[in-house]
Amino acid sequence: KQHALIRATQPYKWPRRATTLLCDVFPLATRRILRVATTENPKAFALVALGSLVSYDRSHQQADADRAVFHLRWLLEHAEQGHAGLCWGYPFNVFGKGLDTPAGTPIGVVCSIAGDAFARAYAVTKSQEYLDAVMRIAEFFLKEIPRLDCGGDLYCFGYTPHDKRRVHNANLHVVEHLYRTYSLTGDTRYVNAAEPALEFTVRSQRNDGAWTYGDWNQEEPYEKALMDVIDHHHTGFVLRSLHEIHGVTHSEHLESAVRLGYAFYRDRLFNTDGMPVTASGTYPVDIHACAEGILCPSALSTWFDDGLQTASRCLMWSAAHMRNPNTGLPYYRLYPWFASKLLCTRWGLAWMYAALSVYTAAATRTPVHHKKR
Repeated sequence: KQHALIRATQPYKWPRRATTLLCDVFPLATRRILRVATTENPKAFALVALGSLVSYDRSHQQADADRAVFHLRWLLEHAEQGHAGLCWGYPFNVFGKGLDTPAGTPIGVVCSIAGDAFARAYAVTKSQEYLDAVMRIAEFFLKEIPRLDCGGDLYCFGYTPHDKRRVHNANLHVVEHLYRTYSLTGDTRYVNAAEPALEFTVRSQRNDGAWTYGDWNQEEPYEKALMDVIDHHHTGFVLRSLHEIHGVTHSEHLESAVRLGYAFYRDRLFNTDGMPVTASGTYPVDIHACAEGILCPSALSTWFDDGLQTASRCLMWSAAHMRNPNTGLPYYRLYPWFASKLLCTRWGLAWMYAALSVYTAAATRTPVHHKKR
């Protein structure tokens, strides 16, 4: 989407959808014609490190440890330069209505996932290098991610140092890492900075338990429809972050929000066969949603008795409909009449690897017993 021709359509709903469909129908041809180069994405490295550490915690296999160390080393060697603390971005431009994010701009979501991996590595090794990485990511959040006014004493952490959208999952990724860092260091600066942003997202939960992608007002240049969407994977992000934060705060207020949100997620964002959907429709089905449909219920299965059953249904549906039967590799997107079989390492493969690692760890603790819904 960084190509000038595709980029020009991004601020407009129907041209954007048309070019998206074109790229899905002819994924390889469009990339060749537009001369889109392959790149290495830090989020993919963070997800593989994270999944490998989860697997190592279960298996204690040296191969999992070695894989994690390799990907963590890559992250340390490829951090963005010229910033306060440790940070990473995407190797491509992101463009949309009211939004222009050049390649290499640090992104809070990427940094938080990397921070989770470094924290897990520190828990295993007690290496000061990994704890330093956790703290340096937190310092980047404190010093460079803007705090967007949300009224009263509340604010929302921005998506990037220059992005003014109030996006709930991005906000909570920052908040989660600040609480994570506090739990390792005892430094209350992190909690003090995180609490107003956490409260903003908790108060933004709808009565039915859902969260929209973000908070929008008519004075902003961003596309309202995109901010109002309730989709599968971003809802899962919010729930997992709140669940992790609760592990530090033990707040009853937070637990109530997670339980209400999970009920909406489980009942409204899956079909009965395990197919992940959005609140407004079924197709197209994205591999990212399939991964989250396995990851979120697995991660929350210690709270919800049907978590592993929900994850297992999504896993079986995804394996039947979103996987190449010859290679086992995941497809990118499924429409009613065709599947886009493009293999996206960051968007699909890495997320699915992390999801399956968490699912396997959860299933090892608690065997899955299937029940009809």
